[in-house]
Amino acid sequence: MIRVLMLAAALAMISNAHAVDSTSTFTILEGNALVYRGAGSVRGVEGLQLVRGDIVDMAASSFAQIEYPDQSIIQFGPSTRVMLIGGAERQKPGRWLYLMEGWVKLSTPKQAPTPAPALELRSPLIDVPANAATVVVLRQSPADVSLFVERGELRLAERQANGSTVAVPLKAGDFYARKQGWRGTVTHKATPTFVSEMPRDFRDSLPSRLDRFRDRQVQAMEAPAFAYADVEGWLKAEPAVRRPLVQRWRAKAREPTFRAALITNLSAHPEWDPVLFPEKYKPKDPPRAAWTSGRSASGAASSATR
Repeated sequence: MIRVLMLAAALAMISNAHAVDSTSTFTILEGNALVYRGAGSVRGVEGLQLVRGDIVDMAASSFAQIEYPDQSIIQFGPSTRVMLIGGAERQKPGRWLYLMEGWVKLSTPKQAPTPAPALELRSPLIDVPANAATVVVLRQSPADVSLFVERGELRLAERQANGSTVAVPLKAGDFYARKQGWRGTVTHKATPTFVSEMPRDFRDSLPSRLDRFRDRQVQAMEAPAFAYADVEGWLKAEPAVRRPLVQRWRAKAREPTFRAALITNLSAHPEWDPVLFPEKYKPKDPPRAAWTSGRSASGAASSATR
């Protein structure tokens, strides 16, 4: 009986945590998207609520819009990979979206109707702090990043190799571009390449559709199990992003092919070593050789005196 009650309490805690973290919803989805959740994955569908820690993987030629109750709107372009981190918990008030690769457009309201933690954008090269009444378009590729400020003002944080950041003030109409290993540049007009490659749906301000899904419970549709290659970029991301994945994907280390890939690439994510080789981290018994040897010598001397 006690075990049943404990299990029920644990499930309630998980349910409540997901309820608190479900702060955004797919309100538009054109094409296909996968959501890596826990040690599995689900298919993106309109009305699906996203929870803290979800990784969204957009297919080519796809577009999605997710909305928050505070009227913040994020749009994802094709071949985009993002992780939603943070939630509305009192203990962890921050909300941020980490863009590994692809296109993101973020629109924040002038004044949120409901109080919520600030929403930030982060990428391997820059951090975009939360600002009210801003619209920004961000593109991240493996070797460079670019950002256009469509509306509002902000102070972008440019990450440096030594861990520090350099503030870069931007205003409406400014275009920021940076290649890995170099300082960024700011111009007052987006480049023709950026404009031509920007997703077509980013060019217009799409209306909110969140009210259509407020009272609808959309069940997640399970997707096939993912392989190491599907999430390799996340496993090799910066420490703050990849380390939480150890607990989330711990069960994957029992899959032979996934485990073999983890071992082969262990130098890129050494935090997996205790999971793969737990015997190396078990407490060692104190040496007993000297004690046994001393006891044997003492016993022999005793026998000789008899």
